[in-house]
Parts: sequence; structure tokens; C-alpha cells
Amino acid sequence: MFKKKTEVVVHKCIVRLFEDFNAVEYEFLDTHKGSYLMDRLCQRLEIKEKDYFGLRFVDNTKQRQWLDLGKLIIKQCKDIHHLIFSFRVKFYPADPFHLSLNVRVLLYKQLKRDLNHGRIYCSSNEIVTLGALIVQEQFSDYDENIHTGDYLANLRLSARQTDAIEKKIIKKHRERTPGQDPIIVIDEFLRITRNLETYGTEPHYVKDHQGVQMYIGINFSGISAFISGKRTQHFLWNEIRKLNFEGKMFIAHIGYMDTSREVPKFAPASVQQKTHANKHKEGSTSRSFNHNRQPNDFLLGLHSCSLRALVNNSV
Repeated sequence: MFKKKTEVVVHKCIVRLFEDFNAVEYEFLDTHKGSYLMDRLCQRLEIKEKDYFGLRFVDNTKQRQWLDLGKLIIKQCKDIHHLIFSFRVKFYPADPFHLSLNVRVLLYKQLKRDLNHGRIYCSSNEIVTLGALIVQEQFSDYDENIHTGDYLANLRLSARQTDAIEKKIIKKHRERTPGQDPIIVIDEFLRITRNLETYGTEPHYVKDHQGVQMYIGINFSGISAFISGKRTQHFLWNEIRKLNFEGKMFIAHIGYMDTSREVPKFAPASVQQKTHANKHKEGSTSRSFNHNRQPNDFLLGLHSCSLRALVNNSV
């Protein structure tokens, strides 16, 4: 008897880079894991620190997912027609200047996207400063013979961009020191953005136990809560003693080494008393959030980000 040959199925996908118009096409087999695509991309883009990056896709339920590099591609993306991945920064470093020049440039491109899509929230003055840096990097030094009229009309820099902000960006661009190397401009952009409260955070819509609507975000420094774009709470990783995920309720147990620090009043009374009694010497409390996303998706995202944050802090 002759064994029937197994048919080799070749799948195609498109990978969008940081500018959506810039995309590449790849083929993969049923036996290929996510790392196959990531390795090929990082080789193409000459990336050594590939752990900071990931591939995103939209599943059949319209939810954004990160491709698991250790699992088969086809099993994670089955029944998705016209498979499109987006190559993005997944873990934002605490200190970008420990990265290679090439990776810093890619981080800059990601942060430009974050500012454009409203994931970086900052003051109008900071938008003007960051916008002027982007304009100088893209258009070089201000030249009154070239940069005439409203030359930023077709350039979207921020989700909060207005005509008044555009005029201030043009003025700031005019005042920038000429002759700077684009890398110097990019590094200045990174120095500003890494100190912003929303740097490296992906906001998740939640409600607290009293029904107050807010967003929480996770980055290298800890967990932050935002209301109307302003950070209302910031829990450092070294203060977080335990994380619980019960149904749709996410609970962070906070332990303060400084016992004089005030216990937040919004913690559920029963949980607060229990954890405070167990860790009275540390001065501990808890904070709970109820979110409307898929529980498993949020839990995995939290787990991944917290691990990377701890790694970044130790670098």
C-alpha cells in the first residue's frame, strides 16, 4: 500500500508596519508558529531586541488580539479571511536609550501613532511641542520659501488637533534650532513621551464598584486609573501584593510600606478590612474594577504587560 501524500497548504497574510501604507506579504504553512513570522520580520527590519514587538490581528468577534509566538498561526487565526497583522510595539521600555538606534526609531513611529490615535493624553502645550518635533523630523528645518500657508493641513498629528494647535505647531517649528540631526529630534521626542503618564499604556474601559466610569492602563511603572484623561490613581509594581480576577471583577491588593499613606476610600469595605487586617504592618488595601471586555483577553494582557514591566525595571 502506498501512503497518501499530505497536501501542503500555503497560507498568505499581510503585515502592516507602523505606517499602514507600508506593508509586506508573507506565506506560512500549517506547521508554522507565530515566531516564524516575527523572526522573518525582525530579520527584514534588522531588529535585535525583538521581544519588545508583537503582531496584532482582529479576530472574528472584532476583538484585537496579540499573536502568540509559541503557538501555531493557523490555529489562532482560523476562519479569518484576508488575514492582516499589524507589527507594533508590545512592551514599552522604561528607558528607550538602552535600545539600539534602529529600535528607537521604531518606538518613535509607534508613539507617533499613539499620539495620533489618542492613546497618549497630554496637555495642549505638550501636543504643540511633540507636534513640532514630528514636523521637523518629517519636513526638516523651517524654510519660509517652502513651508508656506497651512502646510500642516493634511498632516494629522494628534487626536486633539485643532486649527489653533496647528498654528502653534507651525510657530514652534519656525523657532526650532536648525541643522539638527533627525536622530537628535527623535531622541528629544522620546525623552518627553517616556515621562508622560499615559506612555506605553493601552486604556481599558472599566467601572469601579460604585459604577464610576474610568480607564485603567498598565505600563512599566505600574497600574494607573484615568478619569476624563487625568490620572486619578497610580499603583507602583512594588506596592502591588496580589492581583485577583474574579469573573468580570479585577482586584488589585496594594501594600504600602509607608503606613502614613492614606488608604483609598473607594476600596470595597469587606475586602479592604480583610486585607488590611492581614497586612496591617505594611498598610495595605485593595482596589477593584469591573470591566466590560472579555475576561480572558484582559487577564492575558495584564499578565503579559506586568511581566514585561518587571523585566524592564530590572534592566
